[in-house]
Amino acid sequence: MKHAKPTRAWRPVRAHRYRPRRRAPPESAWIALVFNLCLILLPITAAAAVFVIIRDQLYAYEYSEAGARAISTRVEKLNAELIQVDFDRQRQWDNMVAMELMANDPAAARGFLLSGAEMLPPRMAGILRRAASEGAGDAAIEVAALQLLLPGTRERYQANVQLLSLRPSTPVEPANTTLGDPRDFELMARALLSEPETDSLQFVLTGFSLGLAGEMSPRMNAGAAALLAATRREEFPQAVAEELRALIAQALPIETFREAARISAEGGGDASSFDNASVAFAASLDERAAGDLRALLAQIGDMSVATSPYAAATLLTHASAIGDVRRLRLLAQSAGERSAAAAKRLPRDGRLLRAAQGELAINRDLALALAGVALALMGLVAALVFKLAQAARHRASEDDDDVGDTELLEIGVSNWRPL
Repeated sequence: MKHAKPTRAWRPVRAHRYRPRRRAPPESAWIALVFNLCLILLPITAAAAVFVIIRDQLYAYEYSEAGARAISTRVEKLNAELIQVDFDRQRQWDNMVAMELMANDPAAARGFLLSGAEMLPPRMAGILRRAASEGAGDAAIEVAALQLLLPGTRERYQANVQLLSLRPSTPVEPANTTLGDPRDFELMARALLSEPETDSLQFVLTGFSLGLAGEMSPRMNAGAAALLAATRREEFPQAVAEELRALIAQALPIETFREAARISAEGGGDASSFDNASVAFAASLDERAAGDLRALLAQIGDMSVATSPYAAATLLTHASAIGDVRRLRLLAQSAGERSAAAAKRLPRDGRLLRAAQGELAINRDLALALAGVALALMGLVAALVFKLAQAARHRASEDDDDVGDTELLEIGVSNWRPL
């Protein structure tokens, strides 16, 4: 028997019928225009907001009680990352405190002691958290943590470190100690005048310390000492050193100082003598740059008072630019000796800097720029939502047309024929 080829059961009869192209509704052009305008305005307004923040220095790293608690917790967690073996956390914590005591670094030893809430096992950490919740601050935490140390470490700590409960309630101002005396200034001036390639950093800082560039507070002198100590370390960042040299050169142009010293010596005497060199130093100063340098020294001095001179110098090695000194000062004021311990042991990869987060202040210009950013984003989102809804409606209408243009066919006996 021979069979004829059957036809398809479901076949769109008018599938290839010509359909006129639908014209886009007129509002689509307006939506596209709004979308493109918002796409242009968004980066412009965002850049304007960033410019206003930088120009007016609205992102400030200022101390606050709530921010200090958050920063202290972040630094404690960074110190906890130094624990290598999880099952023996108490002994490792004790060893870190003991090592800093043997290195004669009481600030770092206290920093690890106060970080016990994050470094110790949960049961012991709970003891320190309960002590902190009583409201007595770090003094109560220190007393509670001492009981968790091994007897030998506890005795060395009590013998070499003054307890916080025995400290005065107000911070003690550092002694107003200068970096050198007039004789030292003369020796450095003579070297600078005879050898132009001599590094002028210590000479300029000594002149500032002696008050030749204006009044210097005890904290500024402490900051100058910490800065000078930091620059002598191998780990001091090269980028920060270059920025510092540029600031020093701007505050006191060396060629201007040499010329002024020679002119001052024409009346008699040596150009490098203190009388002539000090007059030349004061006459060669750039007041604006000198003010910036004094402000920098004051910030470093605040770090030194909050921790220790050695810890302030160590903290400076974690900076990647001079502008990071503000963050390091906030870190020292908020976390205290905890930051000294972290700065000494943590790698210089920026984690310590990221622990200090400032607060953004909003003024009129920034509010306008942020409003522009918000409007541009709202316009983009509204245009996208409209286009998606329009596409969904168009697709639904096409599906309805396809259903109406098809019909069901049946295979009948006429498709079969005999041989």
